[in-house]
Amino acid sequence: MSNALRLLLFSSVLTMAPACQGGDKPKAPPPPAAVSAHVPEAALATVTLRPEAESRLGLQVQPVRKRSALRTYVAGGEVMVPSGNALTVTAPVAGVVAGVGSEQALRVGASVKRGDVLLRLVPLATVDRDLRAQALRTVESASARAEAAEARLTRAERLLKGGAGTERAVEEARADHAVAQAELQAARSRLDMVGRAPLESDVSMPVRVPRDGVLRQVWVAPGQSVAAGASLFEVVGVRANWVRVPLFVDEAFHLKADAPVRVHALLSGKDPGVEALPVTGPPAADPAAATVDSFYELPASARFAPGQRVGVSLTSGEARDVLSVPSSAIVHDSLGGAWVYVREQEHVYARRRVDVLRAEGSDVLLERGPPEGALVVAAGAAELFGTEFGAGH
Repeated sequence: MSNALRLLLFSSVLTMAPACQGGDKPKAPPPPAAVSAHVPEAALATVTLRPEAESRLGLQVQPVRKRSALRTYVAGGEVMVPSGNALTVTAPVAGVVAGVGSEQALRVGASVKRGDVLLRLVPLATVDRDLRAQALRTVESASARAEAAEARLTRAERLLKGGAGTERAVEEARADHAVAQAELQAARSRLDMVGRAPLESDVSMPVRVPRDGVLRQVWVAPGQSVAAGASLFEVVGVRANWVRVPLFVDEAFHLKADAPVRVHALLSGKDPGVEALPVTGPPAADPAAATVDSFYELPASARFAPGQRVGVSLTSGEARDVLSVPSSAIVHDSLGGAWVYVREQEHVYARRRVDVLRAEGSDVLLERGPPEGALVVAAGAAELFGTEFGAGH
């Protein structure tokens, strides 16, 4: 190899040496966000009390327990009148509605008893073109029969006095005369009614309440003419209403069928509500919404109106393990967060966040919280919360 070639290779090695040693490295991009003074919840301040202070606050601790609980959730429902509990009374014949003296009898919302007469129905006669002529003919015929019967009675009495007649003939003549007089009187009354009210009957039909309940609807008023079969009023039984709850098919499959539910006036379920029992209702579903209907019977004392939307607390049939602490151990901050105080060591307490599932009696079930067996402050948690944040100082 020539000297010129050796010199060229040596210069190439010298040129590549800095690149092999690394040179300038590219700078990393700045972070998208910077968090300063971040304190994790596990490093929150702890409260250390002197023995005399702890005694003065009267703190008491209880262990966190683990228990099995069913899942509950709130669904929307509708109060309804069960089938057969709402009866509609119709007019048996065409007629004119007549009151019974009290205007409150047909008031919507009035309580009624079985057998009460709410109104009377005066039947309407069929319409004939010669109605008055027929009534006049009936009167004339009855008058003629009455005159003939009176003449026969007079003749029979005369024959009996002369010794040519019998007592039986007189009695028969008197009976015929009485019948003729009654027919004449009825014909004259009919003629008088035809002149005053040609289509109305001379009697009225009482319309009675078929069952105990409350008047929900009234469709007639006194003096109104109604056709046969027309609706007069509707009576709703006061025994118990139902609640219809449409549930998604998956929810209905996991629902505990025989478990009672709580029906709340508030859709959120924040009020105590009343207990309702499951009943077998008509099978109903909505394929468009993929829901099936479940039915529950309200107590008779529940003050819910038919058609009212309510919240229903349902219980799932699947049990799971949850944590349980006394309700007095829960404290809430200004943002609604739930906390408990855990005793880490003697006279030292740390605040820990919890996720509340629901309250059951004097206990609160937790979705998330301290581990099982941890000692939480059950009495004096509010005082300890005030001590930590200086309340009252």
